[in-house]
Amino acid sequence: MPTFSDPKQGEREYFARIGEAGRLHARRKPFSDENCTHYLINISVFLSLMRPPPARIVEFGCGTGWLSLIFAERGYQVVGIDISPDAIAIAEELRVERQLAHASFRTADYEEVKIDPPADYVIFHDALHHAESEDAAMRAAYAALAPGGLMICIEPGDGHSQSSTSLHAVKEFGVHEKDMPPRKIIRHARAAGFRRHMVLPWPWDHMRFIYRPAYARATSPSDLRGRKFLGMWRALRNLFRNRAQGVVLLWK
Repeated sequence: MPTFSDPKQGEREYFARIGEAGRLHARRKPFSDENCTHYLINISVFLSLMRPPPARIVEFGCGTGWLSLIFAERGYQVVGIDISPDAIAIAEELRVERQLAHASFRTADYEEVKIDPPADYVIFHDALHHAESEDAAMRAAYAALAPGGLMICIEPGDGHSQSSTSLHAVKEFGVHEKDMPPRKIIRHARAAGFRRHMVLPWPWDHMRFIYRPAYARATSPSDLRGRKFLGMWRALRNLFRNRAQGVVLLWK
């Protein structure tokens, strides 16, 4: 059980407390994670939404830097920010191992960090829901962007804070775990100065509805066609019905 009452301290100490197996898992993400497919889809979404290199990216809440390093391998100039010194130490080790000159990492609270020069993109990937003050995080992100810059948020939506994984993390490590649906992100972003936004569908929903291993179990051509049309119908229905989570784009 944590011996502190400050969730930010929990965030700072998280990677020191998860043990060697946990840190090894974090070093090997996304491939070590049960949500590997989700993460790989999200990477494709980010790369599709951004212009090709060169461009400057800042990832807020980068953890051990696995996503920042992928961006750097693609050729982007990337700065990864995380409040945990242990996470940043791992990120820096991985950067050196992969000889990536385009990436750098800083131990800092993304609610207070100052970025200079400003970035073309700010990324929150599964990290904004750990904020203590969403308003402060959004103000820092807004300040970090060059005029016309884009912030991309892929966050867990409604119900995340009450999942078994989140409840365990709060109890064991004392960290923040919050719901972070698009409407909440947009509200705080507007207060920070962002004036234009778009919400796109949650990538995993379309992937799981349309690209399914269940096709292999079809017993006839008509069964195969039926499975295909059912998946496409579910994806289309979800496009209009799901407001609990999505990819949020916000322009400065």
